[in-house]
Amino acid sequence: MTTVLNLAHERVDDIPLIIGLCKRLGLPEIFNRHLGTHGHQQGLNNGQLTTGWLGQILSQADHRKSAVQEWADDLAQTLGKLLGTPIRPGEFNDDRLGGVLTRLSNDQAWAAIEQDLWASTVTVYEIPLTGVRLDSTTSYGYHQVHDGGLMQYGHSKDRRPDLPQLKVMAAAAEPAGHLIASDMLAGQKADDPLYVPMIKRVRSILGQSGLLYAGDAKMAALSTRADIVNGQDDYLVPLPMTGDTVTSFSKWLDAIVDGEQCATLAWDQSQLVAAGYEFSRDLSATIEDELVTWTERVLIVRSTALAKRDAKVMTNRLAQAKAKLKALTPEPGRGKRQFRTERTMQTAVDALLTRYDVQGLLTVQWERQEQQVTRYLKPGRPTADSPTRIDTQVRYVITAVQRDEAAIQARYLRLGWRPYATNTTPERLPFAHAIQHYRQGWCVERDFHLVKDAPLGLSPLFVWRDDQIKGLVRLLTLALRLLTLIETQVRQGLAQDQAVLSGLYEGQPTRTTDRPTGKRILKTFARAKITLTKVLLDSGQTGHITPLSDLHRQILAYLRLPLSLYTDLAFY
Repeated sequence: MTTVLNLAHERVDDIPLIIGLCKRLGLPEIFNRHLGTHGHQQGLNNGQLTTGWLGQILSQADHRKSAVQEWADDLAQTLGKLLGTPIRPGEFNDDRLGGVLTRLSNDQAWAAIEQDLWASTVTVYEIPLTGVRLDSTTSYGYHQVHDGGLMQYGHSKDRRPDLPQLKVMAAAAEPAGHLIASDMLAGQKADDPLYVPMIKRVRSILGQSGLLYAGDAKMAALSTRADIVNGQDDYLVPLPMTGDTVTSFSKWLDAIVDGEQCATLAWDQSQLVAAGYEFSRDLSATIEDELVTWTERVLIVRSTALAKRDAKVMTNRLAQAKAKLKALTPEPGRGKRQFRTERTMQTAVDALLTRYDVQGLLTVQWERQEQQVTRYLKPGRPTADSPTRIDTQVRYVITAVQRDEAAIQARYLRLGWRPYATNTTPERLPFAHAIQHYRQGWCVERDFHLVKDAPLGLSPLFVWRDDQIKGLVRLLTLALRLLTLIETQVRQGLAQDQAVLSGLYEGQPTRTTDRPTGKRILKTFARAKITLTKVLLDSGQTGHITPLSDLHRQILAYLRLPLSLYTDLAFY
């Protein structure tokens, strides 16, 4: 008797981890509650559909709708088991995915999703919250601009001002960088008015006051600071070098440079990172016809790293200016410009000093040179008795360019300084802690890099309608939340165990780390080529799943995900 053996394989890799994490956070139920599903839709509901799509985006690093159906067809058994419903052909087609994006574009539904997702996340996992960081970024696409649309020409943070832009405003929990809220706006919108609405959304989601909100100089508008104070919250922002701050900053700087103020040092472990001083002032502003008054601390801070960078830039500018000045007066020759008056020489020198911003730092010396030139008064070949005249030709020549070391040193002392403002008390946020807190701001910028680059790849966008654009960006911010959650939970687990992970890096099996990234964690599962093999026999079918390594088991444990996410796939 001959037994027919048929084998079918599915590469599951990190899919069970991603979908298992979604289910642990209750994402399918949250999506169903706020997105809903059409009454005539068969098969997967929109909660399951969106959850499966998130798995595809994070696993495949591809947000194109056109790629999802083929991926799902190759993983029908795995997805059916993980999502709890058999996967029919065409389940993840363009029309259904487009419908999900349209529903995600609803502002009211999106606000409710973010509210519920944050609540479920902090219920399941511990998310450190020392403050809230706000910032904005832009993305671009090859879209047609139309009035009132999301894609508009504006300032590009990707150096693509030639393409229409979309603006993303976000708030993240510090220090982990886990996204709390985000929103999409037209690309030409200014950043300043976006902070107050986002802060109000964050207050609604978190349900608490007394938080420290930090942002860049665009968040430092007086009305924004007043609104934060009126909401019984705190702020920490750099003051923009505009308006009264420009004139006042020079005086504030004189006080510390001239020795009138003592410097407070800020250390990071054993490394000096900043120094400066602070003073207080009273402010007031009218918010919704109500006068708000408060006391603000102004911190005058010199960053060690910024001062070194600025000093290097200034040294390069000095060298470039000196070389240009020396080359300003070449020897006479064809095409060699000569300065015939002292006024034109002075103008050219001043222009170079201004161009390189080194006025007062270089001393330029020049001399007046005269040359007697004999000229014949009549045309034709001259003879011994031809009439002549003697002309005096004048040129000005730079003879020396010297550095004014005293002035240069004085300028060095004024490099690397920035003014910051906060309404927190010195007891709650001492000078050094304020500097350290602001330095952690890379967390939200890193979120933007993750969502715009691999694996999420927001830039450029591959959908065209405004509702699809808004829905897709929101979907990708959900994927970003999952990615950062994987990262923070594994890092927290390693810190608690005082352990490290090895085997995360290709070709470096012994290399260890206690701060793995979310991308590398997922890639570790993909590199293992975890495969579900279906064995079809005449008597029935059975299955086999690639055994997980100790590294994979440890990661699942840190994420509080059961091993059965993988092992149960082999049972039918």
